[in-house]
Amino acid sequence: MRHIHLIDTSVASDNVGDEIIVGQARRHLDPLLADAYVTRSSGHDGMGHFGRSLAARADLVVMLGTNALSARFRLNRHYMWRVTWRDLAVLRGKVVLLGVGANRDFDRIDWRQRWFLHRLLSPHHLHSVRDATGARLVAAVGHRALNTSCPTLWAGLPAGGLPQEMAPRAVFTLTRHRPDPSDAALLATLLRLYPEVWFWPQQPRDLTYLQSLPGHASVRLLAPNLAAYDALLAAAPIDVVGTRLHGTIRGLHHGRRVLAVAIDNRARDIGAETGLPVIARADVTAALEARLRAPIMARLTLPDAQIARFLDQFRAPAPETAT
Repeated sequence: MRHIHLIDTSVASDNVGDEIIVGQARRHLDPLLADAYVTRSSGHDGMGHFGRSLAARADLVVMLGTNALSARFRLNRHYMWRVTWRDLAVLRGKVVLLGVGANRDFDRIDWRQRWFLHRLLSPHHLHSVRDATGARLVAAVGHRALNTSCPTLWAGLPAGGLPQEMAPRAVFTLTRHRPDPSDAALLATLLRLYPEVWFWPQQPRDLTYLQSLPGHASVRLLAPNLAAYDALLAAAPIDVVGTRLHGTIRGLHHGRRVLAVAIDNRARDIGAETGLPVIARADVTAALEARLRAPIMARLTLPDAQIARFLDQFRAPAPETAT
């Protein structure tokens, strides 16, 4: 019996985007583990005593999603992927990345982080990263990566594609820890174009940020949970716009017209590599209204061969037949 231990980055996370990523990753991984004993521990809090014991006995440890790859040294620090010195011996050479991205662009990798990641990641497996920056980082520490894009996109577009013309409503997201004057222009544009505008706080602190912007009193608010967001997206046609990449991608899962605002390397890279509709943050003030009024074409190009090659590593071995 195979034992696969999952590092679940949606556990103990205040960002519902992690729930979106992990849910989609498991949608593709779980059917391949039907014969396996599957256990989990938290990525944000670290493994703890019981998680460490489970990972020690596991055949493989799979790190599920989020932008946990860093060029800065992260061992024994509070980070979205928390690993302590006690964990190193347990995880050594066992970790396989699934849909993991880099948290920012980098020019060089701290030598301690190079040592740390080289020691942690499995040398016997291909690692799934969601963008070119992540692939470059994994290669730089001496391991093999496949740029599979993000698991949230692996299902592709709904049959029949997405609507191209404006919906009568819009829902948007903001990012409290990456504020910018263009966010006020984003909100003003949406209020001008749509008779009904909703806001979904992917993190609760995003709501406080919204309330600092002019016009916020005209916005309808959703609860900061995925069930409330899914219910709105499923109810009726609505455009999805915002700085939260995975909150925007969630609109695709419901067949909605989407436009992601790129505030860092993640949306920029994924948009360039897959065709996900993206607008640069620097262009919001001058160009957002024109982009929303015009048809938005979404034709995703996904690395299907690389996705299949990565997932094939988890297929159960064929049973031996008697001769």
